[in-house]
Amino acid sequence: MKNKKRNGNPRSLRQSTSGLIPRNHTLSFIDVPTPIVFKLQYEHCEEVISYINKIKGIGRSGRHMNIIMDDIIDIGEGAISMLLSVMEELVREGIIFTGTKPKQPIPRGILEKSGFFKFVKGKIDESNSTTKNTILNTGDNQTPQSELAEEIIKSMETVWGQKGRSPSIYSCVFEMMRNACDHAFKNENQIRWHFALSHSEIDNLVKFSFVDNGKGIIRTFTEGILKNFLNLFNDNLDIVETAFTNGIASRTGLSWRGKGLPTIYENYDDGHLNNLVVISNNVYIDFDRKIRHKLKNSFSGTYYYWKVDQSCTKECFEIKN
Repeated sequence: MKNKKRNGNPRSLRQSTSGLIPRNHTLSFIDVPTPIVFKLQYEHCEEVISYINKIKGIGRSGRHMNIIMDDIIDIGEGAISMLLSVMEELVREGIIFTGTKPKQPIPRGILEKSGFFKFVKGKIDESNSTTKNTILNTGDNQTPQSELAEEIIKSMETVWGQKGRSPSIYSCVFEMMRNACDHAFKNENQIRWHFALSHSEIDNLVKFSFVDNGKGIIRTFTEGILKNFLNLFNDNLDIVETAFTNGIASRTGLSWRGKGLPTIYENYDDGHLNNLVVISNNVYIDFDRKIRHKLKNSFSGTYYYWKVDQSCTKECFEIKN
């Protein structure tokens, strides 16, 4: 991200949907500094989600923004993906972004390696230009499944030292993608999701995040199949946790597949992934840390985060030609 320019001819992070900015045109930008810890861990998620909502509000008022990252001391790939998903949503509405990178080298390196700069304009240090890390996105529900499969194959190489298929991880990502495409958005042309992978070869570790800016799990359920059964649940936390642990069918008597959420939880429970975190609407659940939290700042959409390392149940099937 380039240094900010408040007036004159700012260089946009991504072209406006209305086209190129005329050279002699002056635009006004509002500075929006990020939290210094830009991560979606429980201890920091309220501040980050409040920031995300602030960007949405400013963008929907029609104002262009400088995303100021100068003072970040720690940053996570999940928060980067969530920020990117909101920026892309607003870019489609004609909002233009400029911004800065973290001054400190470690968070700047994480940002540059994350795949963020596949989507926004900005120079990357040569030392950060070669990486397995990536962010995949789509504008519709036609993204080839082979793209997902290829990234998961690479992740198995990082964790287990050999390329291979992982049906469990693939099924989780596929269910997330399908939920986003089938249930999260009113119109097909609104569909956007981001799937990010961050590799650590030294630790044999891959961190995954998946985010969409749709309705979120709560609204999907309460406006749909659970509309007439809300009295059977204590609150939104109870709805989300029950949806993952596949208790909705027994609670309501409905014949209900669960929109894929039990599949995700079963793979977590079987040990194929760990550190599963879900944020949706006003619900934050960290299954490993047994945190169930109602957010003060609701996130309109759904965010998943998990890790795969050698403490997980090994699932790496050889690819046969």
